[in-house]
Amino acid sequence: MWMIGANTVARLGGMAILVLIGHAYSEADLGTYFQLLAMVGLAVTATQAGSGPLLVRMAQNKAFGQAMHVVGTRFLIAGLTSTLIVRTTSVPVAQYWPLILIPFAAALSPDWMITAKTRFSRLGMIAVIGQGCGIMVSVWAWLSPSDLALYLIVPAVSLASLALATAFAFEQSPSHSTIAAPTNRGSAFGLVGFTLLAGFVPNLDFVLLGTDSDPLFLAQRVFLFCAGLIAAITSTLFAKNEVGQIRDIWLLAPMVLIAGLLLFLPGKLADLFFASPSDDLITVLQVGAAWPVLMAFIARQILILQEISAVKWLGWGCLALMIISAFAMPPRDPAPDIMMLIEVRLACLVLILLACQKVATRRQVMA
Repeated sequence: MWMIGANTVARLGGMAILVLIGHAYSEADLGTYFQLLAMVGLAVTATQAGSGPLLVRMAQNKAFGQAMHVVGTRFLIAGLTSTLIVRTTSVPVAQYWPLILIPFAAALSPDWMITAKTRFSRLGMIAVIGQGCGIMVSVWAWLSPSDLALYLIVPAVSLASLALATAFAFEQSPSHSTIAAPTNRGSAFGLVGFTLLAGFVPNLDFVLLGTDSDPLFLAQRVFLFCAGLIAAITSTLFAKNEVGQIRDIWLLAPMVLIAGLLLFLPGKLADLFFASPSDDLITVLQVGAAWPVLMAFIARQILILQEISAVKWLGWGCLALMIISAFAMPPRDPAPDIMMLIEVRLACLVLILLACQKVATRRQVMA
């Protein structure tokens, strides 16, 4: 409960950051910035390689040698993904170089050790203090406004979180680790695949389908607050092994409320975050009202399926399907049409996961 509350406070801090920069920079400048952030978000997901829950299980089972090999692999992937961003974007690297630090901070962060000990108060403190650092830099960006300040906001959050996570992970104090059953290879493979799917989905379609669409990337920043809250709730439920109605209420109820705000008050939300939102941006927010609920359903299904060895290929298969089908989609121009397409794709993913859950459950009962 403490963890979810602290992360809610952190999300509110993120909203404060968006309000500050949304009223200081033009829609075009913010569109370029948020598009780069979405690419960095994909790089962070690739860097972590779906290893978060697996590292938690390794820590709970005292397999720290294996965990260090995983962390080393994450660092190498951070270097590769950062190089790929530099080579594929047309924006001069001198403008956005601070963003390149984010994948390396994500690779090295030992927050999984804190999660393994179920010390959620520490994770909540990291989230709140990290956002506090981001708010201080965003105030600088609001007062300047300069490109350097704008591109330092998220790295400030990441580096502060890395420093705090390192301090808390190795502090000498009583811990209360949850005992977990050892994860076999099949379950570990499935765990990584589902975690990658959950990490890629919030950014994947926006990057692959919405190239150079400023309203779409501005709207995505609002949607990503929902994704961040879902991720915080999901990690808590996973570490606590929560199941049933408690899991569903925590995941779905907040997203239904946010969906209602997006559906009925999109203009008010757009005016809150941005100085002069375009009609396209307001329309995208309204059309995308179902996005938070669909993401919550996806998180629910992943929590159910990710440690079932019988469906270990499902997460990998769904991720491959999402990527391949995105490249096969005909180009769409109006941002609201792209947003509708993104939601249709998410709905199809939910149906696939639900169907596979039914099949897996039936097989378990028959066995």
